Amino acid sequence: MNLLLARHGESEWIVRGDEAGFNSPLTDRGRQQARLLGRWLAANQAIDAIYASTLIRASETAEIVAAELRLPVHLDDDLREFEVSYWDDSDDYAPPYVNSSTAASTYLPEAYLPFKFRVQRAAQRILAAHPKGTVLIVAHGGTIGTIVRCVLGVHNFGVQTAPTGLHHLHWTGSRWVIEFMNRLDHLREENK
Repeated sequence: MNLLLARHGESEWIVRGDEAGFNSPLTDRGRQQARLLGRWLAANQAIDAIYASTLIRASETAEIVAAELRLPVHLDDDLREFEVSYWDDSDDYAPPYVNSSTAASTYLPEAYLPFKFRVQRAAQRILAAHPKGTVLIVAHGGTIGTIVRCVLGVHNFGVQTAPTGLHHLHWTGSRWVIEFMNRLDHLREENK
């Protein structure tokens, strides 16, 4: 089983912030990023199913990618981004050189838990529907980070994801292997 996670393309919210609204569409650049991602995936990766958040920036990205792959998009409301920063009220974690028996607990902020459970439920449902093959989930930075943290079973780290950044996790039958994180090869053409 292969799990591909892609963040949506550049959105009006990324560019203009709150004035654009949380559920804003892609910019022209974001649509181009999505097209480039779709072309790269079509040339480099067989995809069996595409799932996406119902927020406009993610669903629009998924539709553009899906057109390149000639696949339908399955929208899932549980893949939506969290609307308020849940890390503001979290404890700081001990640095990695501190013995784990004396390190701070793996406390998760109460505000994060419903989001974590919602995203985890979506990932479990999607993966159960596709026990073999390759699934692409198009979502948001927080959603992707939460899926990766749930898969790895550790929550004291963040996952950096640029617009249309691609992550690839492979289930071997006994363990998860991270093939790559935040891959942006598809955007090389954009920068020419």
